[in-house]
Amino acid sequence: MKQYTEEVDSLFKELKKATESEKISDLESSIIEIWQRTEDPFLDDVIVLGVEQLTRENYKDAIATFSHALMFNKEHAEVYNKRAVAYYMRGEYNKALADLRRVLELEPRHFGALSGLCNIYREIKLEVHTLRTLEILLRIIPNKEGLSAQAYTLRQKLGR
Repeated sequence: MKQYTEEVDSLFKELKKATESEKISDLESSIIEIWQRTEDPFLDDVIVLGVEQLTRENYKDAIATFSHALMFNKEHAEVYNKRAVAYYMRGEYNKALADLRRVLELEPRHFGALSGLCNIYREIKLEVHTLRTLEILLRIIPNKEGLSAQAYTLRQKLGR
C-alpha cells in the first residue's frame, strides 16, 4: 500500500492550514479513508470485518482479525492503528503502545496513532510524553480544537 501518495500529502497541507473544526474533521476522515485502502479485495474485507468488530466492542475478535490482516501485509499502518485501538480498549497498553510505535514508523504523521499515544500517556501519568506528543500533533494539525489548550495546561503544570 502506498501511504505517501500525492493525494495524502495534499490533504496534509490542507489540514495544516484548516481552521474550522468541520473542515479539519473532513480532512482527517479523507486521509483515514485513503490509509485504509489496499489493492487486495480480500484484505479490504478483513479490515472491514475488524472495524465492524471494533464498533460492536468485540475487541478480542478485532485483535485476531487485524492480526490476521497483518500476516498478509506487515506494512499497513492503519491495520496496526486499528489493532492498537482494540488493545487499548482491553487495557492492554503495552501492546497498544507497540502497535502505535509501529504505525508511526510507517507513517510519522498518523494523527490517530499520536492521539492514541496521548491517551495512554495520560492514563499512565507520563505527562512529559503526553506534552511531547501533543506538540507533534500541533505541528500536524495546528488548529485542532482543544490541542493548544491541552498543551498549554500541561506546560503550565510541568513549569515549561
